Amino acid sequence: MLKLAANLDWLFCEHPIAGRFQAAKAAGFHGVEGLFLWQQPLDVLLAAQRETGLPVVLMNAPAGNWQAGERGLASLPGHDEAFHRSLLIARDYATALGCRKVHVMAGLRVNGLSASTQREQLIDRLRIACDVMVEAGIDVLIEPLNPEDMPGYFIDSFPLAESLINDVARNNIGLQFDIYHCQKIHGNVAHLIEHYLPIIKHFQIASVPGRHEPGTGELNETWLFNFIKQTGYQGWIGCEYKPSTPGPESLIWMTPYL
Repeated sequence: MLKLAANLDWLFCEHPIAGRFQAAKAAGFHGVEGLFLWQQPLDVLLAAQRETGLPVVLMNAPAGNWQAGERGLASLPGHDEAFHRSLLIARDYATALGCRKVHVMAGLRVNGLSASTQREQLIDRLRIACDVMVEAGIDVLIEPLNPEDMPGYFIDSFPLAESLINDVARNNIGLQFDIYHCQKIHGNVAHLIEHYLPIIKHFQIASVPGRHEPGTGELNETWLFNFIKQTGYQGWIGCEYKPSTPGPESLIWMTPYL
């Protein structure tokens, strides 16, 4: 059985956070994930989790000043205190919620700073993140993001992400494989899933090019889901997409997996 997690910063956003848990449960999702769960009161999240029984399977660490355009701190010079604080916030929330995966965003490329220097900064910070998380049993994930949706993001290809994971050399680091971003960056999704499977710790899905629910774009997600099952992958698939239509019609695609 595929384990599908609703991304609560993309789905059911007409509800407050507790209502999003309830809506995810009613829709048949098996778990939840989110980018900004750490912005919510922890007691509210815990109560919603108890009421629905839905596990939180992935959350992002704070990524700097999002409104000002920051998209992560891990590769940025300076910001040592803010980065460490973001790790502690994420670790504490994840521990309380029983979440075992935290996405640490790298940040944007810095003008005037060589890519090699910024890469070394990122490797050092990811090692710190892994060391902060390991005693809590938490994996640190990195994710390549396509340059159309996230211009200037430092981790902009899957080979770069793989090389970073290899150089960080910690057991609790892995790849967040977003099928939408993979198709936009490289194409050849099935081959790349097979290639990167040893380091994949989480999948995400959305249609291409619209980033809507599966079945509304150029990819054959039914075939991809079957392919992922055949690989023996036992983890979660996060549903990080914008519904193409309000209401239950955008959830029909899930029926075979409930």
